[in-house]
Amino acid sequence: MSTLEIRDLHVSVTGQAGESREILRGVDLTVAAGQTHAIMGPNGSGKSTLAYSIAGHPKYQVTSGSVTLDGEDVLAMSVDARARAGLFLAMQYPVEVPGVTVSNFLRTAVTAVRGEAPRVRDFIKEMNGAMKDLSIDPPSPSATSTKGSPAGRRSGTRYSSSGCSTRRSRSSTRPTQAWISTR
Repeated sequence: MSTLEIRDLHVSVTGQAGESREILRGVDLTVAAGQTHAIMGPNGSGKSTLAYSIAGHPKYQVTSGSVTLDGEDVLAMSVDARARAGLFLAMQYPVEVPGVTVSNFLRTAVTAVRGEAPRVRDFIKEMNGAMKDLSIDPPSPSATSTKGSPAGRRSGTRYSSSGCSTRRSRSSTRPTQAWISTR
């Protein structure tokens, strides 16, 4: 069971002209195992900055504070170590990669995290169970949600309840959202 703890996090971002601007000023958040937090606010309030800084994007500099996952210092981890620990950003509109199905993409991700490839039959059962748990409709024979490319699925569908992902609204009048959840 994982617990993500963010304490007094201050983050600056470097602009195109090279100037540094503080975006986050003392964020505190605890996400316990099994919880999902939807962080909402107007554009420019720091939701994406929080997600990017947790994921380790080089444009975002943590100037003070801490981020720990089960007591381990996330800020000291490399980006790929953070992803293996379950902290990553998922794109809402990923680029389609012809020939790469969602199920193959997910199986490759599971293999990277677990260190060995799951048997195909076991993985399909696990994926279908996760889809049921997340109330994702099973694909029809003509649907692309698990047979097509990752970008071919309907927008907003999340295939994993772990990690960190951001989701933007299409309307500028609605607040955007950042989803943070733990395994």
